[in-house]
Amino acid sequence: MKIAAITIRRKPVPGSPIRTNTGNYMFTEAAYRNIAGDISWIGFNFDPDKINAEYDHVIMPAANWIDRGEALDGLVRLLKRIELPITCIGLGAQAASAGTDPASLTLSQGAIDLTKILTERCKHISVRGEFTRKVLAHLGCHNTVVTGCPSLYMDLPKDVDAPPSKDLILQGTRYVMSPQYLRKPSLDRTIFSIAGKASMDIIFQSERLEISLFDGSMGDDWAGDATKAGLPELYGKSTAAELEAYLRAHGKVFTSIDDWSGFLKSRAGVIGTRLHGAILALNSGVRAALLPHDSRTHELIDFAKIPTGTPDLLLDAHRNTVRLPDDIDAQVGAFVERREENRVVYAQLLEANGLTYRRSLPDR
Repeated sequence: MKIAAITIRRKPVPGSPIRTNTGNYMFTEAAYRNIAGDISWIGFNFDPDKINAEYDHVIMPAANWIDRGEALDGLVRLLKRIELPITCIGLGAQAASAGTDPASLTLSQGAIDLTKILTERCKHISVRGEFTRKVLAHLGCHNTVVTGCPSLYMDLPKDVDAPPSKDLILQGTRYVMSPQYLRKPSLDRTIFSIAGKASMDIIFQSERLEISLFDGSMGDDWAGDATKAGLPELYGKSTAAELEAYLRAHGKVFTSIDDWSGFLKSRAGVIGTRLHGAILALNSGVRAALLPHDSRTHELIDFAKIPTGTPDLLLDAHRNTVRLPDDIDAQVGAFVERREENRVVYAQLLEANGLTYRRSLPDR
């Protein structure tokens, strides 16, 4: 079967800046590894007539596109011209807090139109959790199955019995940086602060200023830009030079899932607000705790039993220390058990849509 994949590229173009949240590589790669067939990347700007003539099926590994901000009009216009079966995987709705009423969520017209076209064209839509299912139901979309994120089902080698380091890795979430960010207390601000003050390893996924040090796009006046944005203060550093030294020693950015997994296996565990970073660690046999900070992380924790804990008990901003939950091993065991149960449902959904699920690693 020839399958066209509406996704980001599996890796960035060599030498070009990283223009996406690198966590997107996780669920994108999962679709390639876990669906049998000849899968080709077509991106988001494709010729529908060419796709209709040359392929048998279209897959669309999705992110949290059902919100107020996604620009989806162009994608909707192209999807309307596709005549092949379409399978949307891992579609999510986004709200600032877990307590948001699904019926009251403000959505962009593009998100509403995308929901309508997928309702019409997909036999079953894979969604991330119960919150998303309820949001789509409010829009009249009822052909949904909760399967979580496809990244949950991507197996990775677990070839390290005991990590050589007892250190933990931190992961925070930030899309913009400004002096205003510093004035508003937040869980993620605490994570970045502890990382810098305690000289802990931290993995970046969407932090543009930090990532620009590693992807070759650092401007001529990175120090000036960082200082103007307040970045040294965020990490508890006195100068941009001091911050740069810390970032080069402890900051990490990965666009290869296997390299990312390999690094995680060299440490004792992962803690933070990054969903895909936590899932990648757990799939690699590394302990991880995901600290929820929005509806997306809450619904995946609930659905997949991703290990979690109370931030105030795990992050000590006064001592600049972090720890995993005391019951982390029991939580990891519950996650693994739930993942195998959910894997059956995910495979059944793909089969019902005319696709074949395959494990990315053989059973051992």
